[in-house]
This record gives sequence, C-alpha cells and structure tokens, in this order.
Amino acid sequence: MEGILHPAKTAARFTAFGATFVGPVLSFFSQQLVENTAQNTPLFFLAREGYWLEKAFKQYLSGSNKKQTSCYLLASRAFLFKLLLGDSQSYAYSLKGDFKGSFYDLMRTRFLLSNSEIGVIFSNEISGRHVELPVDEKSITEVLANHKKAIDKVIAPTKCAYIAYLEAMGVNKQPTLHLVDLGYSGTIQSLLGILLNKNTYGHYLIASNPGVHSIEGWKATMKGYLKEGIKIGEGYLPLDRSMFLESLLTAPNGQFRDIKLNTFDQSKFDFYYGRKVASQRYFYELEQIMAGALNYCFHTGKHQLAFTSHELELLLNSYMGKPNMIPKCTTHIFDIDDDVTGNGTVNALQFFGLA
Repeated sequence: MEGILHPAKTAARFTAFGATFVGPVLSFFSQQLVENTAQNTPLFFLAREGYWLEKAFKQYLSGSNKKQTSCYLLASRAFLFKLLLGDSQSYAYSLKGDFKGSFYDLMRTRFLLSNSEIGVIFSNEISGRHVELPVDEKSITEVLANHKKAIDKVIAPTKCAYIAYLEAMGVNKQPTLHLVDLGYSGTIQSLLGILLNKNTYGHYLIASNPGVHSIEGWKATMKGYLKEGIKIGEGYLPLDRSMFLESLLTAPNGQFRDIKLNTFDQSKFDFYYGRKVASQRYFYELEQIMAGALNYCFHTGKHQLAFTSHELELLLNSYMGKPNMIPKCTTHIFDIDDDVTGNGTVNALQFFGLA
C-alpha cells in the first residue's frame, strides 16, 4: 500500500538501499575481477547471480573507461546434475548432501527429470523405492550405472542443445574457461569442467575450496576475493547468511531447467525455467534496487574508489546481523528457492529471525 500511495518515495528507498547494501559488494567484486584477470580474458558469469554480477562488472568497466569481454551464461546445479546423470564422474557432486524420500522424488527434485522421462528409464518398482542419502549412495549409483544406456538416450537431445548453446556463446574456444559466481564450493564450475573436458578458473566472492584441484584429470582453480577456506556453519556471517545476497542477485527468471533447439530455426534455442519466487515476481522493484547498485559501481569505477575486505565484511555483518537494517518495503523480495535440497521457498529475513 505504501508503494501505491508514495511510489516516488518508495523508489528512492529502493535505489538508496541498493547503493548502500548491494553496491559496495558488486563494486568490490568487480574491482577484484579487473585487477586479477587479463584484459583479453573473457569472463563467463554463472547462474542467476551472474545476471547482476555481469551488469555490475560492465558498469564498473564503463566508469573506469576499460574494456573486457564478458557474458552471462545460463547454468544451474540441478540442470547440470541432469545433463551428467549418465556420467559417474558427476555423482560426487549430485549425490552429495542429505535426502529422504522415494527414488522418483530424488529424480524429480534433484535431477529435474520429468514424469515421462522417469517412466521411460526406470521401472515402477525402482521409482517407488525409498532412498536416503548419504546412506544409500552406493545402491543409487548402481541403479544409475545399470540404466546408463537409457539415461544417455533420454538426456541426449538436451545435452546436444546445451553443447551447441555453449559453443554459440564462445565457451568452447577458451583453453581455460574463466567463470564468475558468488561462490561457494565451485560445484557448477566442477560440473562444467567434467562436461567440457576443460581446465576451469573460478572467480568467487567467497571460495570454500580455494586453490588448484584435479577433477577427472582437468585442472580447476578456485579463487575467493573476500574470503577463502571457510565453510557454512563456521561462523563467517557473509557466508552463513549468503541468502541475503542470493535473493537480490537473481535473474528475472526462475531456475534454469532445460534447453531445446528451436523447432523452426535450429540455430536458436528455447529455454525453460522453474517457478518464480517473490524477487522475480516483483522484479520491477528489484530493478530499482539494482539501479542504485549499478550507479554506485559506475561511480566507484570512475573515481577509483575501493573497499578493503575488512570494510566490506563490517558492512555485510551490519546488514545481515542486525534487525531493522533492511527497509520494510523490500522485505518481501528476500525469497529464494531451495528446491535442490528439498526446502522449497525460503525467506532470508524470516529464516534468520530478522523479519
């Protein structure tokens, strides 16, 4: 109601909040990317967070009067889990974490298989079987291995379309693929490395597993610019409460779930997305928040203003740890979907008792 009665006032609150909370995060990250990558190195911004991370990077470059190639790349953990369902190399990532339910539910929620796809690949007996992770990881792996031929046949059209999409985006031309995301464990980076048989370099705000890793014979380097070597639950608030940033740094669409070659033009692609949460339903409000953040990135790039890691941590700790720091007119857009872990929609403010 407040937004209807005072739209200009509310819009100003949105942009001011974007400049003070999100702006410093995006400016810091963009500055680090500029300083730590070569000008001729294309950067590929991942997942829903990459939508705004790339826009901020471009604004920072524009303010700095610099140029570097970048693009936003559609990817999601669940989509890549599905794409690599027939590849045992991926199971260390896709079967990680807790799960309780039917085998059918596991395939639906974590691997995005449709009802018909599950019916084609698995028998009713297998689909109805109760499974738990990590307890049943070995038996699930055996089932998938026994159905590899059927899995590959069902997944083939999607994999073909996605590989063509990556090629169209220039991904395959890179000897080492430089990927950008908020963080944290580098799952999407690792899966893309397995899919493409390519060395990768992940640039993250926070990296839980920094350094150089060997993944199926390929090198995966992970670098965190704000913090490295810290995991969720160890008391580092910017990571433990990363939902605050994830809910705002989201693309206008839901989770990327599928891709197909266009029926009438095989050089084009049709993309399919999951349900929208509040930040996507009210995307016009989110755009006002991000307008303030992007203007801030341009300003800091132009005047070469920089935050230290400590300064940014103090700012994030204030917003993420203290009540009443988040404007009430924005609280409804702090939703994220946590479908991969089976938690549905989660509101960051309510989850941490700040709403």
